[in-house]
Order: sequence, then C-alpha cells, then structure tokens
Amino acid sequence: MRSWFTILAGCLVGLAAGPAVAGMCQTPFMHDGGRVQLSGSGMMTLGADLSFSNVKKQGDNACQARVQGTATYGLAGLPGGKSKVDYWMKVSNGQASFERDDGNGQRVPVQGKFDLRMLGLFSYASPITQAGQTFPAQQFQLHVDKKAVDAKPVVIRTGERTVGERQRISTAAGEQSCWPVQYTRVSEPTQASFNGLVLPVPGMTSAVTDWYCPDVSMVMKQDSVQSGVTSTVEVTLVQ
Repeated sequence: MRSWFTILAGCLVGLAAGPAVAGMCQTPFMHDGGRVQLSGSGMMTLGADLSFSNVKKQGDNACQARVQGTATYGLAGLPGGKSKVDYWMKVSNGQASFERDDGNGQRVPVQGKFDLRMLGLFSYASPITQAGQTFPAQQFQLHVDKKAVDAKPVVIRTGERTVGERQRISTAAGEQSCWPVQYTRVSEPTQASFNGLVLPVPGMTSAVTDWYCPDVSMVMKQDSVQSGVTSTVEVTLVQ
C-alpha cells in the first residue's frame, strides 16, 4: 500500500476544481519552483510537502511536471509511514500518469493511472454558481503500482454531490469565500501485502465535504466522517 498512499497524497494536494473550470494544470503551484503542503488528521491521515519543477503546459488541462518531496500516510490503524516522492507526472483530460527512475537513469511507467477526480477533488464538470447545484455520482478504480503492492484495484464510489451555501473560512491562502460540496464516498475493502504479510484494507463509507474556494481555484480543505470519526485533509501552504 506504500505506493498507493504516495500517489494518493501527491494527487490530493492538487485540490483543484474540475476540468471545465481549472484542473491540476491551473493551480497556483503548477510552475517551476512551485510548492504545496498538506496535513491531515483523523482516521485517514495524509500529509505531504511537494515541490514542482520542469513544468510544461500544453493547455488548460494538459501539462507535465516533476514532483518531488515527501508524503506521510495512515489509515484506520494499519501500518503507516513516510515515503519519498519523486515522479514525473503527466496530466491530460483529468487523468494523471506517472513515471519514475528505474535506478539506471531510465524512466519507467508506474503501472496504472490515478484519476485526479478521485475523492471529489477534480469532479466538477461545470462552474459552481449557486447553492443547491448538484453533480452526478461517479465510480473510479485505483490501479496501484504492481511493483510495490500486491493488491486488487481499489474501487471508490461517490454519491451525488450537492453544493451548500457559500461561507467564509480561514485557509493557508487567507480568508476565502468557499462553496461546501457534500457527498458520500464509499471505498470497497481489499487487501495489500506488507513485507510478505497480507493485511486487509477495510472498506469505508464517508460523509465528505469539499471546500472549494473559487478565488484560488482549489479545494483548500476536505472534511470527512467515517464511523463517527472526523478526518481532515487541508492545504497548509501553496506557493
């Protein structure tokens, strides 16, 4: 599961709006020397400190960059840890593909792709304009890196999203007027191997709120509740 969480953390910090508004390629940190940090707490804890270089943009929703830094992760009491991040990332139409150095100076693909719309952070197919606006349910499969993990794809389903009344919240980019977008997220149970020991990865049903802040074109905070326990993933720095 080490690679899964590395990629998950790397994509979470994208925290941008949907493809029709501004995706990963339009976020404030997507430039040479860009940097973003996030921290998390609760049942699902994610943290990252990432920098971006060799950035090339081919359009509003097509770009590539080298992503380097560290990510930390933990889930429901399973073994967590800290992982080095060093990927070449390519984004096209909401899909991200990754390559890494094979140790001999060659780039090799990370098997499978991570859909940036995962977890609701890149799922808004039209601009958010008013409370009561809805977005359709979706389903994704996360294909983990087979070199690092022996596991089946993780299936994640999200329910219909509903926009709440706009509110002002404190963020790392200052006080922002943001839309709360609420929905249910279900991840199906699977299993993963840790040094030869196969452990179950529990399924989870979460009530999720994305706080989308249009002035910075990012979801600056995501709150989720699983079995009565609140988890928060929040952008703490963006440059």
